[in-house]
Amino acid sequence: MSEQTCRHCVHFIDDPASIEAEFPYLTVFGSAYSSARGEAGICHRLDRFVDPLPAQECPSFTPRGESEGRGWVRS
Repeated sequence: MSEQTCRHCVHFIDDPASIEAEFPYLTVFGSAYSSARGEAGICHRLDRFVDPLPAQECPSFTPRGESEGRGWVRS
């Protein structure tokens, strides 16, 4: 992996369906599947909607395992 960003962290959710589940009224403005969201997602560690940052800027960065999907859903 050449670059490690939030997208490579277990705390980052970038799956559009999961984002829409977290923000149920998002569909009023559009969709999490749209290009306007870019690569942004939800950091459950910071409890924020963020663009992926370089991993070295976050002390909570925890790499995802190879078998893990793209983010997780809060239960």
